[in-house]
Amino acid sequence: MIFFVIVLSGVAYLSGCRSFRTTFIHVFILFFVVNIYDLIVLDWGIFCHSKKLRISGTEDMEKEYKDYMFHVRGACIGIGLGLVVALLSGFIIHFCFAV
Repeated sequence: MIFFVIVLSGVAYLSGCRSFRTTFIHVFILFFVVNIYDLIVLDWGIFCHSKKLRISGTEDMEKEYKDYMFHVRGACIGIGLGLVVALLSGFIIHFCFAV
């Protein structure tokens, strides 16, 4: 998580964010969009429907692999982590680079 805070703070700064509010919004939107892409395309689109990605020995767990709510819960946790990353990034920009 520290890695994401540092990298996304740098991305926000290079994108012109110079206040807590703009940095928070910028970083949270970036994190949120990647999280939703992961949920819809990777988890629901590929993982739930591809038998090539199954762990050997679990081929009979078809119902568990197609549990969409499991992935939604994971996305909600990701959104919470995104809030924390955005807050910390906002603080870094605010205290280190505020004009």
